[in-house]
Amino acid sequence: MIPVTCSSCGLRILVPNAVQGRWGVCFGCGARMMVPRIATDPQDKNLVFEAGERISDRYEIEEFLGRGGMGVVYRARDHLTSELVALKFMIPDLLKSPKAQQLFIQEAQVARRLRHENIVAVHDVSTTPEGVLYLSMEFLRGQSLRGLLRKCRKDRRMLDVRVAVHATAQVLKALDYAHRMVIHRDIKPENAMMLPGEHIKVLDFGLAKAVDTEAAAAGDTQRKRVVGTAAYASPEQLNLRQVDSRADLYSTGLLFYELLTLRTPTEEQIEVTKARSDIAPSLVAILNKALQEDPANRWQTAGEFRAQLTEAYQNSYRHAARPKTPTADRTREVSTEGMVFLEGGSFLMGNDLIPEESPAFEAHVEPFYMDIHPVTNDQFREFLRATGHRKPEFWGDGTFGGGPQPVVGVGLEDALAYAEWTGKQLPSEAQWEFAARGKDNRKYPWGNREPDPMLCNYGDMMSMTAILGMHEEGRTPEGVHDLAGNIFEWTTDYYSPYQPGATEPKTPAIPRYVVRGGCWKSPPDELRCTFRKGLFPEERLNTVGFRCVLPAEKNAAE
Repeated sequence: MIPVTCSSCGLRILVPNAVQGRWGVCFGCGARMMVPRIATDPQDKNLVFEAGERISDRYEIEEFLGRGGMGVVYRARDHLTSELVALKFMIPDLLKSPKAQQLFIQEAQVARRLRHENIVAVHDVSTTPEGVLYLSMEFLRGQSLRGLLRKCRKDRRMLDVRVAVHATAQVLKALDYAHRMVIHRDIKPENAMMLPGEHIKVLDFGLAKAVDTEAAAAGDTQRKRVVGTAAYASPEQLNLRQVDSRADLYSTGLLFYELLTLRTPTEEQIEVTKARSDIAPSLVAILNKALQEDPANRWQTAGEFRAQLTEAYQNSYRHAARPKTPTADRTREVSTEGMVFLEGGSFLMGNDLIPEESPAFEAHVEPFYMDIHPVTNDQFREFLRATGHRKPEFWGDGTFGGGPQPVVGVGLEDALAYAEWTGKQLPSEAQWEFAARGKDNRKYPWGNREPDPMLCNYGDMMSMTAILGMHEEGRTPEGVHDLAGNIFEWTTDYYSPYQPGATEPKTPAIPRYVVRGGCWKSPPDELRCTFRKGLFPEERLNTVGFRCVLPAEKNAAE
């Protein structure tokens, strides 16, 4: 019988030798799993050592640690250095092949040259009296990333984005160093250990081959089997094509995907953003590039991959403060043409019936002006000509690029830049809800009548944004248009639970910002005055635009 352990849930079962090399389904969680081709018999007399037994009159066995694809591992004490080490013994069945022996020895020769903070140090290579090859390696106190993933699945919780990024970046740091000499070829959760302090060390270069002309001359391209774990292998490995360091980057992409979604490559693959809502578009783009089938379209080096990954995380998740909100310049004359004056005051904000919109509380806003309409493509074009600012996504698109249509495809920074250029501001969430809901506590901007096509653009009825003035019946009593449907609108507030009365609201762990109002795709529920959702500031969608506000003096209405 062959012992098989599910990499997803950790269930251990015994299966007949006749099914080795075949795919099956875990009885515990239903995940696909492959039965190893070679049974690892834990009772093989050449691999069983008792505590206190001496190896090569140097290493004293202390404890059995586990087994991998090529060997079993024991903790031992090196009496020459008085240090704890890990001894990895080659599985005897694999020693029948001279090529397997050569592969194991190559592991030692290559790994001994790798000295890096994120790579397990290999000290020595030798054989037992019975001829079993073994390695002496740095002993690590920690757990593999596989163990961490199993715990997350058991606890039914996602791994923190920070941990996933930090772990992947360290694997890439190790590869960036190692790729000067070797391709790993077997990057997977089992081959990355997490030590205290979230420090990662990559191990098991046993399936790696030196990157030099001699390896190619030895018939590397003539292999009859995949070198590495098939589930984490790159397309070129699976198709037995020429392999270079970019194969490791593909496998690292699969590792990153699994850290974010808890799904192994053998399970049904879904979009990361459907598995969880706290993944920034910048990270999705980094991941997607790593997983390109053609190596030419992937990240070309581990250093490049790591630099872009850490920069994306820094930009999307580690804002020291909110984006700078323009302050109206009182010395500059700013026209209020095309704006509506709102007197401000106290009003009911929030909705106790919806967790994301609760609690309902009394809010207060000072008098301000608000644009009657969202900013249009025509208005934004003037800004582009004057400043040279980058063009929005979908700019010039026939569906969204009409002059009197609201501009879309703008991120929060784009909207803030436009507001600063005009001398205005983006609305706070309270200002936006006050304009839409009013003091009379309206359900929708126009009142309490349920939505219909005469009131607003929603439900994908037009499959595009509407031009200004098409839905006058949906304006507020004060005369503000399109606060429901057509486009979501950026505000300057974080998407986090309301904190009534807080003078310094807490910065959320996930720095998303609130958009309001629903869009041309929205169902009726998203058109309510209290509906809110969060987007990362760099998201530039064809459903999101903005409008501006301008603070007014106390006597502005006089």
